[in-house]
Amino acid sequence: MKNSITIAITLGSILLFSCRSPYFNTANDLRFMEGTVYLTNGRTVDGKISVSSGSFLSSPLKVYQDGDKKPMQFSLRDIQSYRLRNDYFDLKNIRGGLSIGQHFVFMKRLTPEDSRIHLYEHLVQSRDKRDLHRNRYETEYFMQLPSDNSTDVWPVNGSKLVPEFDEKMSKLVKDCPNLSKKIAGKEEGYFYRQVTIFKEKRMDVLLNIIEEYNQCR
Repeated sequence: MKNSITIAITLGSILLFSCRSPYFNTANDLRFMEGTVYLTNGRTVDGKISVSSGSFLSSPLKVYQDGDKKPMQFSLRDIQSYRLRNDYFDLKNIRGGLSIGQHFVFMKRLTPEDSRIHLYEHLVQSRDKRDLHRNRYETEYFMQLPSDNSTDVWPVNGSKLVPEFDEKMSKLVKDCPNLSKKIAGKEEGYFYRQVTIFKEKRMDVLLNIIEEYNQCR
């Protein structure tokens, strides 16, 4: 009987430890990752962060601090972003899609905190149609524009920017005339077509524009 109790306790400890094992799948699916949460009221909370996209209607983000048996839970209205090491993941509302209403997700910020235009990377998870037991991942990119709400982002290949990227983007940065002229003139490094195959090429162009726009104060 004593041996049975010892085995049960040992198994329970193993299961508890395995449940607390950290993992990072996407910015919206992670568990027990050490980091910092930035709240909308200006406070910060350090601890082990868990995010579940399946709980976005209630409390999608939880923080376990040392010694706590129960986590602190936060709703979307409480959260601004979180940080894991040197990466920042901001809570953003995707605009320009087919879905009705707001669509909030966490995205990795690729631009400096004080950037006038922000570029974001969003890793989307889906089931592989050929093998339903496997997940597929696709990287999508979004921009936060200077004239929009601070939480709104737009797909870089959406109607906000393409087609006619030269006209649309040049108008968005018209307060920086030299940059606007380069984009409107389709200068190398300041223009990409919607049919550009390589996403990296599009990102290079956008980061080039953002960097110059940041310097045009």
